[in-house]
Amino acid sequence: MTALLLAALALVGAGQATEDVWQITLKDGTIVWNLRLEALRRDTVVFRQEKKTMRYPLLRVDEMRLVKAAKRDVGGVVDGARYDGAANGTSDLVYQLTLLDLAERRQVVEQILRTRTPPPQK
Repeated sequence: MTALLLAALALVGAGQATEDVWQITLKDGTIVWNLRLEALRRDTVVFRQEKKTMRYPLLRVDEMRLVKAAKRDVGGVVDGARYDGAANGTSDLVYQLTLLDLAERRQVVEQILRTRTPPPQK
């Protein structure tokens, strides 16, 4: 399972930027939105949300979701067809950590952090 997650990271890592938006699901089912992944410090993953720094123990995080913006193309929608232009999560990249032990979770987050590219200079 870890190999599959790392392979997925290798495929998408080059296109990620440090300003990517993340959503996490905690072990108790709580969903936290609008996060920016900052760092991994020992067994704690660090995010930025607005102007706050938020820290979560890795064993408390069951899912990390890289939220991707959806395209807005309404041409060709016919009566009764489904519109996929909304932010419905179908293009998100999901890292399911539930079945991974602490070392495997740490490896996945380290790989995510290694494969990010810096944001464009302003």
